[in-house]
Parts: sequence; structure tokens; C-alpha cells
Amino acid sequence: MTHAKGALYLIPSFLFPGTSQMMSPHLIETTGRITHYFVENLRTARRFLRALDRSKDIDGCHFSVVNVTEPADLELLGRWLASGFQVGVISEAGYPCIADPGEALVREAQRLGARVVPLVGPNAMLMALAASGLNGEAFAFSGYVPREAAARVKALKELEKRARQRGETQILMETPYRNNQLLADMLRHLDPATELCVAADITAPTEYIRTLRVADWKGHLPDLHKRPTVFLLGAS
Repeated sequence: MTHAKGALYLIPSFLFPGTSQMMSPHLIETTGRITHYFVENLRTARRFLRALDRSKDIDGCHFSVVNVTEPADLELLGRWLASGFQVGVISEAGYPCIADPGEALVREAQRLGARVVPLVGPNAMLMALAASGLNGEAFAFSGYVPREAAARVKALKELEKRARQRGETQILMETPYRNNQLLADMLRHLDPATELCVAADITAPTEYIRTLRVADWKGHLPDLHKRPTVFLLGAS
């Protein structure tokens, strides 16, 4: 196999705007040297890079927007890596490839023999798990639950069953504008003894992380509308 000359860097971005102080000097220095990027959202990525280093020549950088990776994206990555460029992947918020686009790019970089470098930074799922008090030794991230009501309830019950039978914390998400409906479905359909952690706005001034049994959530419901939220299910 011919090894690519360049490298692919996975660059975690802010979970909440204005939190550049949470980024390590190594991440800032490394990102400052990169001029070629695959990004989920061009405007967000440019704003993020500018916040890290106001002296960076953003207009001199090359950006390719990736939501669903296409063959043309992989071809472009191959050309950039073959030319020796250091290439960055930036998602709209948090860590790329974790419930965000990027894994196909990483797979292609691995196939080409390029170095893949994960930089240290925020990940909402792991931060929520650590703060939940639920089992951090056995856990599973199930991504987004189904949108259709009956399928969503079925999925929630299956996750609850796994948590109970395996002792495995189940981590899930929802599109922010449907958070309140998901929470209502959990409280309506899950066992009263099931442990539920709601982790919203992680790293923001409005950060909210709380774990209660399903039965104890009534009367303590936060408004989660349009707030980035991670939900975790556990069984004591």
C-alpha cells in the first residue's frame, strides 16, 4: 500500500459558542497550521477557527462541506492527502464522527495509509455519562431515536430492557426541537424505577445535568426546547 503523505486531524469544536478557553493550546496550535478542511457547516467552522486564532487567514483556507459523504469527497480527500496536506474534519458542535459526519473520511484515510490524529476536546456524550452517576464501565450510545411515535416508544422500551438486563447505561439523543416530546414519552412509557439523566447545554452557562428515577421527574421537568441534550437510561 502506498502511504499518503498528509494526515487527517479530527478537530472537536465548541459545544457552546464562546468557550474557546476550554480548548487546549495543542489543539489551537495544530489547527492553526491546517489549511484544508472538511466541515459540517461552513459558517460555524469559520467562526470556530476565527475564535481559536484571530490572526488565522481564514480566506486562504480550503473548505469542503460534508453532511452525507459522497464519492467526490473521498476523491478530494485522497488528492489532498497525496499532496501532503494536513486535513482537518470539523463538525458543527462537539466531536466529529461521533453522531456527526466524518467516519467515511476516516475510513478512507485509513485505507490510504494516512495518519489519523484525534485531538483532545469536548464530547457531549462522554461528559454527560461522567456527570450522570450511571454505569461508566458498561454503556452504549444508540444515537437518535425514531421520529414516529410508536417506533420511538418501542425503541425506548428496548433500551430500558438493555439497561436492566445488561446493567449497561444507554445514551441517546433527539433533534433539539423534539426534546420535550421525547422526555414526555420517557416519563409516560418507562418503568417508574428506571434511572433517567437529562444533560442539557453542556459547557454553557445554562448547563443542566440531573439524574432521577422516572417516577421522581414529575414536577421537576426542565424546558428542553431547542437545547442540545443528551439522555441516559440506567437501572440500579
